[in-house]
Amino acid sequence: MIRVAAVAAAALTIAAPAVGQSITMNGVARSVSLMRAMAAYCPNVIPAEAQKFAAAFLDAGHSAYGQPRFDAEVAAELPRRDAEVRAAGAVAWCAAQRATQLSLGNRQIFRAP
Repeated sequence: MIRVAAVAAAALTIAAPAVGQSITMNGVARSVSLMRAMAAYCPNVIPAEAQKFAAAFLDAGHSAYGQPRFDAEVAAELPRRDAEVRAAGAVAWCAAQRATQLSLGNRQIFRAP
């Protein structure tokens, strides 16, 4: 459980969009959907590692906002994320996400080049 809390804290830091912005329920839900989409669509991602981040975000959301409320937020977010991936095209979307995650120091979810 301590490992999950540490991963959640690190993941929230990695996913924070900009310094000075507060963490919102939707922002945490977007982090869940981001990691799930990366696991599903990006061949250079290690799915189990991305799912660990998604689970940590999910746990953090449940703790902060309550399970039913947060699960509803995630359920509403998932179709938005899928539409985002489809609109950009999976190859381009994955390349952009990889660049962003690497610039934030999140290398552990990617296969070695």
